[in-house]
Amino acid sequence: MIILEQIEILQDLLQYRISNEMFYNESLISVRNPEARQVFTQLRDDEMRAIVSLQQKIDRLQSSEGIISKLFPLRPRI
Repeated sequence: MIILEQIEILQDLLQYRISNEMFYNESLISVRNPEARQVFTQLRDDEMRAIVSLQQKIDRLQSSEGIISKLFPLRPRI
């Protein structure tokens, strides 16, 4: 169960990071100041790296969850 809770938390965080990345992308469309564009670009790139990292963590947890549940099923076999 702990792994499922961790996955849910990470998925919520992933959605938050994706919405941030979308905001930075949308902001880049309207910002004309080169320094401000550079800041938004850096923030967007940071979010993109965080998104990739979170997706990898979620994938690892989901793949390990399958192995654990096969070894130690929640319901006893009859």
